[in-house]
Amino acid sequence: MKNILILLVLILTLSQFGQAQNKGLLQSAMNTQSNTAERVKQLLMQSDSERNSGVKTASKNYAVFRPSPSENLKNIANEMGKTAEEKAMFLQVFTETKKGFESQAANGMKNNIAAAMTFLMSAAVTVYQQSPEPSDAATNKIFRGFNTMFDEMPEMANISDKDKQFLYDLYISYGGLILAANLEAQESKNKNSIDTARVIAGSVLLDLLKINPTTIYFEGDGLRMKAESGKNETRQTQPVQPTSRTHTFAKQTTTFSDGWTANVTDDFVRLTRNDSEIRLFYVNSDWEKGYSNMVQQNDYYWQKAVAPYFNVSNVQTWSGVEYPIIYFRQADAVDKQTGKRCFISMKIVFQGGANVIVAVYPNRAAYEKEFKHPNNLDPMLNANRFAVTAKDLVGTWASGTGGAGWDYYNMSGSWVGMMALSDDDEFVFNSSGNYQHTYKSANVSSGGSRFARIDYKGKFSVGDWELTATNHYQGTTAKFSAQIVAVRGGYLLVLTNQRNNITYRLFQKR
Repeated sequence: MKNILILLVLILTLSQFGQAQNKGLLQSAMNTQSNTAERVKQLLMQSDSERNSGVKTASKNYAVFRPSPSENLKNIANEMGKTAEEKAMFLQVFTETKKGFESQAANGMKNNIAAAMTFLMSAAVTVYQQSPEPSDAATNKIFRGFNTMFDEMPEMANISDKDKQFLYDLYISYGGLILAANLEAQESKNKNSIDTARVIAGSVLLDLLKINPTTIYFEGDGLRMKAESGKNETRQTQPVQPTSRTHTFAKQTTTFSDGWTANVTDDFVRLTRNDSEIRLFYVNSDWEKGYSNMVQQNDYYWQKAVAPYFNVSNVQTWSGVEYPIIYFRQADAVDKQTGKRCFISMKIVFQGGANVIVAVYPNRAAYEKEFKHPNNLDPMLNANRFAVTAKDLVGTWASGTGGAGWDYYNMSGSWVGMMALSDDDEFVFNSSGNYQHTYKSANVSSGGSRFARIDYKGKFSVGDWELTATNHYQGTTAKFSAQIVAVRGGYLLVLTNQRNNITYRLFQKR
């Protein structure tokens, strides 16, 4: 049991490793890892037919590196271990795992970070789900997918062999820890120990690859990933919204300098200019709950956002092989309500959920004059913004970011010694023009707890796009850029402090 509890420091590794002697190496490698995580998620959300579509090209071998003598394993062990005994234990696990991995690696998998990531993913998913070891066919599919993914990341061509080797050793080390913890737990036949091993596996998927472990599993010869249930267990980039509110803010129309006008509807923000229209559908948790990765993303969201409104013909789906994956479809259409002929396109942008953009133009030529590539539609999401009034602000607004997924980490029903990081900002505005801004943070680990709180109180005033708050930082008057963003069933208040450019995405507490 002692060794398993020691292994829980794995959860702390990503934040602690910045203090290592090779700090410069870590920063470069972690930048690559950060860019990789979202691409891994998108790859796993594809159906098998989507993964196999597109023109097959020769491998660029961006994931392959030339190894050189290094002390990566020792450095990782030293950062994770607190005592000489612990450091030696970690180093032994890492060394034996790497030796075993490379002795069994098939052709092309040795010295390849795609292969190391496959090993880590397979270990983490198997242990978290307590499922049988995946088949060779399943792991080969994952490896080919990851290899292609790295080939389609142009920045990989500029990553040094040294940094690729670091990631390779890191993935293998983590995979070895997961398997060692699980083996010890299974031998003990102790439920709490097994739960702890699952905690380790789940935290690696969440912290390193940004994947909710409850959504990923092996099935047959494939690794499947289901859509999340709308509950966000990772660090939030967009707060979870209430679903029973209506759009009650005052100014529900915005006219932009380029001629577009934005209006709020129940299901989407409608942009209009002359005889063209763009619909920005809100992230819809019901849609995401209903999605199955047995269906292609384009097919599923087309049925939700296009089929109810248009009859279509000459449907074309984007077939380019790019990362991040481009989900795009276009067609000739007839509006079911008006009978008017038009040309439509649909783009899905995965950012805090599935943001579906549907463009409706008089004809194809008019559309392609403005949008020559599917990604040119993405900036239109920024048009979901509306001016703020003092009446809109009255109430309590909060944001929250947490680094732990409590619902599935605390599986044994008790505190298991993991680290939790939490930051929270709360703004209270009342009808008399007073405000209070409270910042709270908590850093809780198995070694202790640290808490912080800062309060600001004063008067506030509002212009269409700006909020002013007296007696804020160091007694000064703070100015915030302010806007409302419509969401399904409600709205967000987005404030950006003009002093330091910090942005708060706030939801109203009921």
